Amino acid sequence: MRGIENKLRKIHTAHVWINPRRCAACWKCVDACPEQVIGKVGFLWHRHVVIRNPERCSGCRKCMKTCPHGVFHEMEGFRDIIQGFRK
Repeated sequence: MRGIENKLRKIHTAHVWINPRRCAACWKCVDACPEQVIGKVGFLWHRHVVIRNPERCSGCRKCMKTCPHGVFHEMEGFRDIIQGFRK
């Protein structure tokens, strides 16, 4: 159980999640993120954003406010799931 908890904590420490299929690779969110959480994937036809440093996410949601394509979604409830593993 400890391994699952650690994986969830590592993957879901950001306050947002992304849908890369909606990304138009405008990179506005990359420039808007003050903590450099968001990175670029630019390999051939795979051009979209990715969360690179989730542990640095402060929850400012500037990426959500900046993105015109609705790539970012607020992460709700994952903190509760992780807390549930500790019980």
